[in-house]
Amino acid sequence: MDRLTLHGMKFYSHSGLHSFEKDVGQLFEIDLDCYQDLTQASMSDHLSDTINYPKLFQAVKDVMEQSSFNLMERLAGAIADRVLAEFPIQEITVRCRKPRVPVKGFIDYAEVEITRKKEPG
Repeated sequence: MDRLTLHGMKFYSHSGLHSFEKDVGQLFEIDLDCYQDLTQASMSDHLSDTINYPKLFQAVKDVMEQSSFNLMERLAGAIADRVLAEFPIQEITVRCRKPRVPVKGFIDYAEVEITRKKEPG
């Protein structure tokens, strides 16, 4: 499988477990690794033979800005579900990072990584 990656997408979202996270919102960072056979695109040089990454970005943005979840696990799952449903991708890995984690101490970020495959048939 070939891979197309979108790395370091940043969105403001009102997801989080605590009320202040939902009320005020916060920054999230998203990475996608999309797996698909890109042989045809590598030979044809046609956009129709590959994954349209501006549309992919927009799909992630829509989930981030139009939904609110308690857990990053659910947020990452919603992104994976949408991408697999709308794009010619066989497998996806979604990494969701929260740079400002509400803990009593110092931490760079919290991150969830999930991998999902398109259901056969």
